[in-house]
Amino acid sequence: MRHSKHHKGSNSWLPMLVILLLFVVVGLEIYLLFFQHQSHSVSKDATSETTLPSTRSSASLTTDAKRKENFDQTVEPTSELADRLNQQLIDKSFVGTALVVHKGQIILQKGFGYANVSENTPNTYQSTFQIGSIQKAMTCVLILQQVQSGHLSLEQTLDQFYPTVPGSHKITIRQLLAMRSGLYQNEYPTEMMSEDDFLRFSINHARMGDYDKYKYDGVNYRILAGVLERVTNQTYRELFEQAFVQKIQLTHTSFYDDFLNSFNRTYAYEKIDGNDLGNEITDNQLTFDQEVGTGNVAMTVGDLYRFYANLFEGHLIDQTLSDKVWTPETETKYMGGLYNFPTYIKGHGSEAGFESNALFSKDQQDSVILLSNQHPKDKTNSDLANAMFNLLGPYKA
Repeated sequence: MRHSKHHKGSNSWLPMLVILLLFVVVGLEIYLLFFQHQSHSVSKDATSETTLPSTRSSASLTTDAKRKENFDQTVEPTSELADRLNQQLIDKSFVGTALVVHKGQIILQKGFGYANVSENTPNTYQSTFQIGSIQKAMTCVLILQQVQSGHLSLEQTLDQFYPTVPGSHKITIRQLLAMRSGLYQNEYPTEMMSEDDFLRFSINHARMGDYDKYKYDGVNYRILAGVLERVTNQTYRELFEQAFVQKIQLTHTSFYDDFLNSFNRTYAYEKIDGNDLGNEITDNQLTFDQEVGTGNVAMTVGDLYRFYANLFEGHLIDQTLSDKVWTPETETKYMGGLYNFPTYIKGHGSEAGFESNALFSKDQQDSVILLSNQHPKDKTNSDLANAMFNLLGPYKA
């Protein structure tokens, strides 16, 4: 009997155990549903969070010219001064992209006319243009970096590198930079070559004119490009990309062969019968590729500004060396790819329908850069850049 009672009592717990298990299962199910919902919400929040930085970055763009990202935008005129500058560009039928910095702020950055007429592609702040002889200033910087590192001297003579060049025993690196070597070149390649062969051609065809007299000729800088390669055992392109594309992040800068296939490239035009874009100038790779160190690079206005800003702020070469090279005034004002005036510095280049003008105040507060894919046969663009710059201060450009 006792045993029978005991057996019956133990069975009475079974229903309670089943009910308890049901509660556990239901509770677990509810928990899992709630957890998944929360996980989904967190995932959505995390996704939203990852997109916020780019939104904040875009919203945080200002006009401070010291910040690289601020050049990645169109800047329309919002002041009376900027309106006047904008109207000057319109009145002169300027074709290209303009950048104006005043008191350290970007007050205008926009395109005018077309980058590609046949496809109705307008010029914008992202458009790239061939800068022509402005590249000579970059070649000068590469030379000065070798001087700074002790691998080269400004007073070193050319015969240590190219003894067969006429007058090489007395021509110095400084004279080549200042276009005072007396050298000129009047024969040019008629077919495509390698970069080394283009340099060799110029060196073999250099002729002597009036020694130590200013004569503007690209052969001086092609020879300097050759000197760089001999001193460093690197190609000019490698040196250029290390010093500018990588070091100061000129990400919208390219050599001519890359420029031809770039999305933001411009096409050059000449004015015919009053039509600003009357005739497209055919791409000519031979014309540009032979200009090693002298004019075969394309840039945006923002990249060109940042090159000059880094140069003048001492980020590319020491200020002491920079002052030693550019402070002495010469009759021609030309030195190292720049024209040095009392209150400002100017760079200029033109080639095969492209023209570039860049002016900087010596305190680096004011600047005008005009890159154009239509080069007037007169000095219209150069005069326009000067007039615009004079509105920024008492510069008398």
